[in-house]
Amino acid sequence: MTIQELRILPPLAVARLGASSTPLAAYRLDVDAEAALGYRRIVPDETFELRVETGEIARVYVPERIKFRDGDDVRPVAPFLEVFARTADDVLEPLTVEMLAAHGLKPADLSWVVHVGCRKIERRTFDPNDRIEAIVKVVDHARHPVQATCVNFRDGKTLPLGWVQYIRPNEEFPEIRFRFTPAGGHVYGASPSGAPYDPNGPEPPHTDPNVPPERILYDPAKGSWLGYKESGTGSYLLTNPGAIFTSDAEGQSVGYFDDECDGVVSVSLEVAGKKLSAFARIGAGPPTFAPDTIPIRTVADELEQAAFGVAHENPATLAEAEEILRRAVETVRLFNTAALNGNTIQGRTNQTSTMVRQDANDFGRYFEPIMAPAIVDNHAILALHQNVLTALRSGTGAWFTDALRRPEEVGDLSDIGRRKMPAMMRGADGRHLVLTRRQIDAVVMAAMGSLFSDPAEASA
Repeated sequence: MTIQELRILPPLAVARLGASSTPLAAYRLDVDAEAALGYRRIVPDETFELRVETGEIARVYVPERIKFRDGDDVRPVAPFLEVFARTADDVLEPLTVEMLAAHGLKPADLSWVVHVGCRKIERRTFDPNDRIEAIVKVVDHARHPVQATCVNFRDGKTLPLGWVQYIRPNEEFPEIRFRFTPAGGHVYGASPSGAPYDPNGPEPPHTDPNVPPERILYDPAKGSWLGYKESGTGSYLLTNPGAIFTSDAEGQSVGYFDDECDGVVSVSLEVAGKKLSAFARIGAGPPTFAPDTIPIRTVADELEQAAFGVAHENPATLAEAEEILRRAVETVRLFNTAALNGNTIQGRTNQTSTMVRQDANDFGRYFEPIMAPAIVDNHAILALHQNVLTALRSGTGAWFTDALRRPEEVGDLSDIGRRKMPAMMRGADGRHLVLTRRQIDAVVMAAMGSLFSDPAEASA
C-alpha cells in the first residue's frame, strides 16, 4: 500500500464564470428514448455542499431542481479536484486521511500551488508586461482569493480571478480534494470613456456604461492595449479569425478584457523522504447558456482522438453515430439558419459574418447562399436530420457518410463542397467546419454496419 505516485483527477477541469455566491449544482443530461432529437432533459445529480467557512463538505445531496441563476447573477461552475495515489500494488485509489496516517502523514503535510493567468492581451500585443497572472500557495483550508497582477496595470490594481480552497477532510468525506471557484464574469477596461484617448493628456471623465470606475485596471500610459490595432494581414502570429477583441470604427481596441483564465494546480507531498507531486489543468470560460445542448465538436472529441486514434479498434455502435447526429441537430437548433446561409433577409444581403462572407472576402468567390434559400428554414433542417436518423436506424443510411465533409475538403468552395455537413459553420482555422476523423469513422462504421444488421439489435 506504499504510495508510489500522486495523480489529480480530473486532469482537466473547466469552470464556468458566474457572479452568484452559490455554485451551480451538479446535473446530467438524459436523452428521451421516445424523442431522440428532442431537447435533452436536465436531471439533478449528486452534489457536494461545502461549508466555505470551515472548508469541510457538509453533505452530498441531490437537488430537487437545477437553478442556473440568482436574480441577474449566474451561478458559477466550481469544479472539485481529487488527489489519487498509485500504490505499490499498481492500484490507483483516492488519497484519504487513513492512507496518509498509514505513512505517518496528515492532511497538513500536503501543499498546493495554483498558477493561472489571463494572457489575451499579451497574445496580441506581444508585450510581456501585458501578461496577467497569479500564483497562490495553499497549505491550509481557508478560502484564498486569486488576485492577478500585471506590470501594465494602474498602480495597486489587480484582476480577481476567483478563489481556491483546499477542502478539509472529515470523517464522512476523508478524501483529499481541492476546489476552484472562478470569477464573476465581469468586463474590465483601460479607459474611463470606453474609447482611446491620449494618455499623455488629461484623463477623460468616466462615462463608460459597460465598466464601472473600480474596474478600470489597465494603464494606457504604460502599455499599448488601449488603441491597439492589428497590422500585417496574413501574419502567422495573428489569431484566426483575427481582431477578436472589442474595437471602435477604426479597428482600435477600446481596452476591454475579462476575467477568464487558465493554468495549473499542483500538489506535493513528501513520502519516506521522497517528494511526490502531481498537477491538473484548470480553466474558466463563459456560462453555458444552452445547458441542454452539446456542440457538434468539442475539446473532448479532440482529446478522444489524440488518446485513442482516428479509427475505432472495435466497430462503432449505432448509438455513437446517433449521438453525433443529435449534437448536430442541437447545434443547428441554436442558429438563425437563414442568416448563416447568406439569404437575403428583408431586402438586405451580407448582413452578418457568415461562411458565405468569408468565402467571398478571402477568395473572391461569388457571394451566394450555400444552400437553396428556400430549404434552410430551421424547421426544415430539423426535419432533414430526423429523416437522416430514421434512415440510419432502418439500415438505409450508408449514403449519409458521403454527405460528411472530410478534413482535406475544408477548402473546397464548390457548390457540392460547401454543402457537405456540417454546413454553414466555421472551424478554428477560419474555413468550413469538419468533424474529427474519429467522429467520421464512427458514423461510417455505424452506417455501413446498419446495412448488414438487424435494426432492432443495432439500436439496442
